[in-house]
Amino acid sequence: MIDLKGNPFFLDEKQEAWVCKTFADMSAEDKLGQIFCETIWNCNDEEEEMAFSGINPGGIMFRGGTREELVKYVRRMSRRSHIPLLFSGNFECGGNGVLTTGTFFGSPMQIAAAGETRFAKIVGEISAKEGGEVGCNWSYAPIIDINYNFMSPVTCTRTYGSDPDTVIEMAKAYMDGCHDNGMAVAIKHFPGDGMDFRDQHWLASVNTKSVTEWDETYGKVYKALIEAGADSVMAAHIKCPACSKYYNPDQEDRDILPASLSPELLNGLLRGRLGFNGVIVSDDTHMAGFTNAMARDKAVPYMIAAGIDMMLFTVNHDEDVAFMKKGYEDGIITPERLDDAVMRILALKAKLRLYERPLPEEKPENSCIRCEKHEKLAYECADSAVTLVKDRDKILPITPEKYRRILLVNIESVKSVRYSTDSQYLNFLEGLREKGFEVSEIDIQQIPSIGKGGASFGEISEKYDLMLYYLGAKAGYRIVWKSVVMGEIPSYTKDIPTVAVSFQSPYLLMDIPMVGTYINAYTETKYTRRAVLKKLTGESEFKGSSPADPFCGMWDLKL
Repeated sequence: MIDLKGNPFFLDEKQEAWVCKTFADMSAEDKLGQIFCETIWNCNDEEEEMAFSGINPGGIMFRGGTREELVKYVRRMSRRSHIPLLFSGNFECGGNGVLTTGTFFGSPMQIAAAGETRFAKIVGEISAKEGGEVGCNWSYAPIIDINYNFMSPVTCTRTYGSDPDTVIEMAKAYMDGCHDNGMAVAIKHFPGDGMDFRDQHWLASVNTKSVTEWDETYGKVYKALIEAGADSVMAAHIKCPACSKYYNPDQEDRDILPASLSPELLNGLLRGRLGFNGVIVSDDTHMAGFTNAMARDKAVPYMIAAGIDMMLFTVNHDEDVAFMKKGYEDGIITPERLDDAVMRILALKAKLRLYERPLPEEKPENSCIRCEKHEKLAYECADSAVTLVKDRDKILPITPEKYRRILLVNIESVKSVRYSTDSQYLNFLEGLREKGFEVSEIDIQQIPSIGKGGASFGEISEKYDLMLYYLGAKAGYRIVWKSVVMGEIPSYTKDIPTVAVSFQSPYLLMDIPMVGTYINAYTETKYTRRAVLKKLTGESEFKGSSPADPFCGMWDLKL
């Protein structure tokens, strides 16, 4: 039995009455539609028609669009749905979660590096206000994963770091910012990412914590956020063998399923041990971590039978809808389990009072999207977050008097990073020139290299006063060099002073331990770029503190 008056719904009599009446008027087909959260990738009519093909969906996720596009489709889809829709997006870093013009405030790790929970709350507020202006009401954030493995290609700057208590404080603040402005949240990625060095997009990754260890770390975080009123939990394609076997000791290792399909993790751990009463939404069902768990015709209905309330993303829409309907007809999804899922979805909609919310305005008088106030706050956070990891040779600050001639090296070789912004490299280069530096971009033919090509070591130290590495967001999680030896690789640190700045991963020092001056900026935005320039030149002091170990536990990185 679902407690509609309890956490996280807290419905009053009017809200509860709306849920009960709406539910009573629904057919089985109406209910099956509610468990689908469809995806609009490009804001076009074809996608809208597909989303409503054969069903009336319960929710829509946007992957990006202009204000005008999003408002247009929110208004149209709302009018064709007799039950209010959940409109959602990945509001992990601000309004850019759906809006191409939204404020990219900063990554969660940047927020944590700034050291003030007020910034986390501000991100929630901006996400809810900018998203709300176009009709969005559900954020797939905050991320409450924990950075235990610096090699993880998923967590990195998308988390608040390696300390569970910091994650709790920041995530609660983000959630408060959303709730105060009418937006629901989904904490993710249950049962917890950040242990594996692999990616659930490509396989089912593994959380290797024992039951006791899980309770003391990930469990501690989930329990705190659930008690604080988290509306929903996103179940990921991540296995947690110890917890699965705790609830099903007879289960063979080869039969252990990712959380998105695991009744042990969804019902035993999340619903039972943690007492979660809200909506459970699956992670993206395109991911190989899901598709390889079982045949799709079985997996689609089985996820609901296992405890998922809402399916995120269809692959082939008509096929997945048919799989779900057949699963219901065949009894894989029982009427009781479907009713349970739908009641929770309706309760979330009632909590948000979607049934009485006006449609977003086509031309608001005062838009808050990337407004001056939001941009000012984003810069303030960036200024507080930029972290000096080491300055072994006391190179900083750099000034035209000391290091007038700079050789700038742009590293963006692996374009696998998610949720990155446009490159700020050219603006960074021009910013250096505006401050009086003579900046040259690296030409591999003009620096020391193999054989007869390139310059000598003596020539490079005579020609330049400083080498400066710009490690952009698209450099990814490891640096991949174009050269085999020398070239753009930092091979000249004993001959020319060298500085590196990472605008994404806080762990890139592991690939360049020979660089004595290294800075983490956590997010590649115009705000961090401006802040970094001021830190480099001594116009502003470094204030940030690392939320995760930038030395990766390696002894040589501190040298």
